[in-house]
Order: sequence, then C-alpha cells, then structure tokens
Amino acid sequence: MPLVSMKKLLQHAQKNSYAVGYFEAFNMDAMLGVLDAAENKNSPVIIGFGGQFLNSGRRAKIEDVSLYGALAKEAARHSKIPAAALLNEADSEDMVYRGMQSGFGAVMYQKDGEAFSKTLEITARICRVAHALDIDVESEIGELPCADLETGSRTKGANTDVSRAKYFVEQTKIDALAVAVGNVHLLESGKAEMDYELLNTLSEQIPVPLVLHGGTGLSGEDFQKAISCGISKINIGTALKRAYIEAAGRFYKEKDIAKINPHITIGWGGEEDMIDCGRAAVAKKAGEYMDAFKSSGKALLVR
Repeated sequence: MPLVSMKKLLQHAQKNSYAVGYFEAFNMDAMLGVLDAAENKNSPVIIGFGGQFLNSGRRAKIEDVSLYGALAKEAARHSKIPAAALLNEADSEDMVYRGMQSGFGAVMYQKDGEAFSKTLEITARICRVAHALDIDVESEIGELPCADLETGSRTKGANTDVSRAKYFVEQTKIDALAVAVGNVHLLESGKAEMDYELLNTLSEQIPVPLVLHGGTGLSGEDFQKAISCGISKINIGTALKRAYIEAAGRFYKEKDIAKINPHITIGWGGEEDMIDCGRAAVAKKAGEYMDAFKSSGKALLVR
C-alpha cells in the first residue's frame, strides 16, 4: 500500500490510545521480519535504520545511507499495512539531508554533547527543508541514560526540561518530540524507573506527539501507563538484536557446522536457513511488542 507519513500514524495513535512501534532494523532480513510481524498483527508500523550505527566510527567503511533509505522506502511501499520509514538519530546534518533524498519519509537529527542552541539552529533548518518535501522531523530534548550490560553501569542522562522542550518545539516546528523521563537506552537487565508526573506535564504542554526511546527497558505496565500519559511512539532496537543473536546461537548449537550445506543454510529459506531463523525471531519479538503497544488490529483503521 502507499507509504504513510509518520506524523499521520502518530496522530492516529494519539487519538485512539495506542502507540506505534518504531522497530530499528540492522539489515534487510530484520526489516522484513518487522514487516512480517506487522502484517500478521494487522498493525501500523514504523521501520528504519539508526544513523548513529550507519555512521559509526568503528566501521572500516561508513555505510551509504542512500542504500538504506531506498530499501526502507521500497519495503514500506510494498507492505500490506500502513508503514512509515524513519532515519533515526542521525548525528550529522548532511546525513539527514542524504536520508531525505534517498527515501526516508521521516528523519531525526541528534548529536550527543552538542549545545542546545546549536541543536535548535540545525533542527530548525532541517525542518524547513523537510517540510517543503513533506518529510516529518523528530527530535529529542533531554538525554537518556545508556546502560552497559557488561558492567551493569549506566551513564547519568538528564530528564526533559518542560520549558526548554516547549521552546524547542515552538522554534523548530518539529513533528514529534522524544522525551527523557526515566527511560534508558540499551537496557536489558532490570527495568527503567519512569517519572509519570513529568510525562503527564509534558503531554499537557507539548503540542506534538511524544516519543519514548529505549523501549526495551520498559515493562508491559510501563507501556500502558506511558500511552495513557500521551506517548504515541515507542522505539525498540536492542530487543530485536538480542532475539536475532539468540536465534543464531541456537542454530549453531543444533547444527554440525562442518557438514551443513552452505546453500541451504544461507539463502534457501525455511527452518534450515539461519538467516530465515533470525528473521522469524525478529518477527516474533516485534509482534509481542505490537500487542503490548495495543497497535495490533489498528492497521485498517488508519485512513
């Protein structure tokens, strides 16, 4: 079906008391797994890639965002449910513009440690370009703590300041605001401690849909409370990667690697294909979140 704007999906979710999931892919199979889940659950969905991963300094060669944008656009366009494509957390202005050109219908600029005034200036400029092209813009005020599974530690982070967030939205004209209210990036062990009083205040004073990043570290109860407090979009990334890794681990454990047929193991499809096993694991996990977000069954309602 035709691509749907992220703004339209969030507004529908906001009016109908559910949240749309943004499920961050890391390859084509993960993205297709998310769409498998959305079609199975009859759920609207946001697919896409993380700019900070594509642009990571750890890479021997930086990925070409235009390839990922084209993939996300075409995958969403060929899906049977309402889907939007987002370039999430791109850490350079140039990457955002290249993402717009390549097919992403929504973009987000975020550069850790950058001064508030500089981020506002760049985001306002991005919004002017994006809105002229009917592309939506998400941004974030505040800083999520980041969990380290190996050490059990977390960075400090900073909750969203209401007055600063309100000013930022007014000045930039963004379409969605991600907030920091106790949610934690990369959290797998333990659960985040949410400040619902702050979230309620933000919902009352911010005129655009609100977004939670760090969804992996939240419980089912948290999802329902957050939605009731005005959250319209929840990001899931870490949990999908963990599901894929665990599926690969089970596959290797159950097979005699020296004796498997490479053509059946990679590219044949089905239960004997390890890539297909990873895709199925992503689909299962994404579907569980769609149920938790109450987006399942809502696809046909989006007009």
